[in-house]
Amino acid sequence: MSDMALTVVQLGRNQVTGSRMATTLKVTPDDAWLAAGEVLDLTQYVAIIETVLIDPSATGYVWQYDRTNKKLLAFEAGTDGAALDAVADATDLSGTTLHITVTGTRA
Repeated sequence: MSDMALTVVQLGRNQVTGSRMATTLKVTPDDAWLAAGEVLDLTQYVAIIETVLIDPSATGYVWQYDRTNKKLLAFEAGTDGAALDAVADATDLSGTTLHITVTGTRA
């Protein structure tokens, strides 16, 4: 198992239009996902976040960004067939690649 959590690569430079900024990131989880989510502080790329768009590249998982706790969350089909469940601890998601575009403003 690894302890790297998430590998984040910024694709290109920040795009700036007036007071708005946007950047795209390539994110790869490691082989030991945490059910509570992995730390991902997007404010290091855009000071004040307005939108976060996650392109899961057909991973089969549902992804969400928790702004309050600065974490990337992963969900999968629930065992009850109705609700989604958090992806279990120690799940190997290392073969998964996400592209995240974050848009916002400068501080």
